[in-house]
Amino acid sequence: MDNINEDLLRFLDADEYEEKLEILEEIKGRVDDHVVNMMAASLSLSTGGASKEACIDQIRDYLTLQIQYDGKRMRQ
Repeated sequence: MDNINEDLLRFLDADEYEEKLEILEEIKGRVDDHVVNMMAASLSLSTGGASKEACIDQIRDYLTLQIQYDGKRMRQ
């Protein structure tokens, strides 16, 4: 269990999309491709072999969309 990436665990344990987005922004410069792919998979996103930066952008876009959708739904 010592091999588990702490940044990945924080991302997976985060309950809210806002928290996941904050963690993503904090760790984006230090995570590797494998961790980014695991983060995407946890959100059911297909990376399709894209670069790490493209995957991070995809995750960010997904989380931002979810935050906007949840916010609009909560106001109705």
